Amino acid sequence: MWKLIAGTTTRIVYLGALFFYFCYKIAASGWLVGWSVLRGYRGDNGAMVEYRHGLTSEWGLVLLFNLISMTPGSLSVDISDDRRVIEVHLLDISGSDEFYAVTSRIEGMIKRIFA
Repeated sequence: MWKLIAGTTTRIVYLGALFFYFCYKIAASGWLVGWSVLRGYRGDNGAMVEYRHGLTSEWGLVLLFNLISMTPGSLSVDISDDRRVIEVHLLDISGSDEFYAVTSRIEGMIKRIFA
């Protein structure tokens, strides 16, 4: 019984951490995208990238797919047939390294929630 309570509490803590981290990233990337638009950026440097994930939970995959789409400057487009690769359109390909770093961190948090 105590193990169940401890596991549930841990998941709630990780869910709260994911929520606050994602809110911070939404605000920061929204500011950057808005600033780019105000400066006259026309999206000429956009590109498609593939993100290979290691999630085993279907709900975790759905959550990751939607969180990527909710972040300004990125849009989840498709999932491969084997459900291992998410195709993502980035507004600016020069930010792809940061996209991979942030998305892998979010993926790690999702793994802890759905473990």
